[in-house]
Amino acid sequence: MIKKILPYYIKVRLNILKNKIVDFFNGKAFKYAKISDKKIHYIGNIEVNQKIKQTETSSAKLKNFEIAINKIEKIQINPNEIFSFWKTVGSPSKKNGFVESRSIVNGKITPTYGGGLCQLSGIIYHASLYANLDIIERYNHSSDIYTNETRFTPLGSDATVVYGFKDLKIKNNLKKPIKFSFSLKKNHLTIRINSEEIINNNNIEFIQSKNGKNEISTYLNGKFLTKSNYK
Repeated sequence: MIKKILPYYIKVRLNILKNKIVDFFNGKAFKYAKISDKKIHYIGNIEVNQKIKQTETSSAKLKNFEIAINKIEKIQINPNEIFSFWKTVGSPSKKNGFVESRSIVNGKITPTYGGGLCQLSGIIYHASLYANLDIIERYNHSSDIYTNETRFTPLGSDATVVYGFKDLKIKNNLKKPIKFSFSLKKNHLTIRINSEEIINNNNIEFIQSKNGKNEISTYLNGKFLTKSNYK
């Protein structure tokens, strides 16, 4: 009952505090990746490309991408360290330079500060699947608002993020440090995983259930990995 009457920003702060306490006791608090000036060049074959849909808020979405990418590209993920989307990007607020753009909230398109960042978290997740990195935390969208004609990424490859509540966390299970790098254009987004050694490009399949539901099973090299359900 108390949670229902609390202002949203208070709920966010309480949840962030709770997550910090949980991280401390489960040993993750000191395992998050940090900023590094070290240059790691792309020599591998892990690259994912996506179209950026052109809408009335596309320029705002690109602005949000630029701010987040600038922070993400500075992070070096050493072996056994964890990349956290929100610990890296920070609060997607007006104060931090983010602008209003389209987001999916409760299955509906809604303008929010930092809108569009879910495409960025999604492409990081998608690339991480190909590299067979450990996915510590990931959530799919509750609803599928696209058709086969308008879809810009396979259903099941998304990773929604909600500041304070839903994060994308990826652990580097490789033997060398990695960094995410991006190429951002008006209608195109590319991610690469930079490493000091070649990363094997694994086979990823997103297979829809035959029961008529929007239920997508993700397979890594033919083995079941996870399931995503959509309304």
